[in-house]
Amino acid sequence: MSTSHIAGLSPSVLMGIKNLLVRARSVVEGALVGEHVSPFRGGSIEFAQHRSYSPGDELRYIDWRLFARTDHYHVKQFEVTTNLRAYILLDSSGSMSYPEGQGVAKHDYAATLVAALSYILIQQSDAVSVTTHRDDDVIFLPPRSQVAYLQQICQIIENTKPAGDHDILQLLKFAQDRIVQRSLVVLFSDFLVDLDQLMAKIRILQSRGHDLMIYQILHRDELEFPFSRFYRFESMEDPRFMVADSKQIRAQYMEALQEHQDQLRAAMRKIGVDFQTVHTEESPSRVIANCLNGPMRAKKLRKLY
Repeated sequence: MSTSHIAGLSPSVLMGIKNLLVRARSVVEGALVGEHVSPFRGGSIEFAQHRSYSPGDELRYIDWRLFARTDHYHVKQFEVTTNLRAYILLDSSGSMSYPEGQGVAKHDYAATLVAALSYILIQQSDAVSVTTHRDDDVIFLPPRSQVAYLQQICQIIENTKPAGDHDILQLLKFAQDRIVQRSLVVLFSDFLVDLDQLMAKIRILQSRGHDLMIYQILHRDELEFPFSRFYRFESMEDPRFMVADSKQIRAQYMEALQEHQDQLRAAMRKIGVDFQTVHTEESPSRVIANCLNGPMRAKKLRKLY
């Protein structure tokens, strides 16, 4: 299958591919059409200082330009930089299962992005960790960079079914207690949570020097509320429900959603983190490509890496 064809796959076609690893490869190939610079940095060596040459030093480390200026031999010393560690948090609360039984569920869409991002990171020898919920338990895969680890990541994600009210706030608290070294932290959630609590936890991670990338995954129904008759609206996280004429409540719903989104975007912009709202009909390849080439990411690269 050609790369250009992969890039044009619709989200619904991609979600029809049962193997998440295959889906991830397809998304990555589509995202890397053209010239894209990775926003991540793997292990490397960096120049540290010069010291005087001593017999037995390897000649390849002599700085010949410095010799031309000083007429003395000096060798370059380097320090090894560690691979980037990326901690990916995937919201598996009940609201992420929308819509059930039709179309692309938010969790399935987010899982594809998680797998694709993990694929890119591991291919360049960076370490990836994934944290999510399964029932009442937090599932934590510690950071690893082995290629074989990608299969384990995909299996964990694919076997996770969103349910209950264990949301991104609990995963963030778990991450605060676990992440010690300065790392990349990537969040995938619908962020239909209390914004004060959310931003308090995000600011804690940011204050510790972590680099954050945040993706809000929503379904078009949530963004447009295209309902036009009486419905029984049921909570996907608890037993609550409401019977209402959707025409009568649409304006109130849209106003509340707009207020929530405006506050969320303003809060993210204020602290300067990468934030993007995507819906499940967007091409996953395009989302990953934007992740690789976003203007804020490029600006941070110059400062951080």
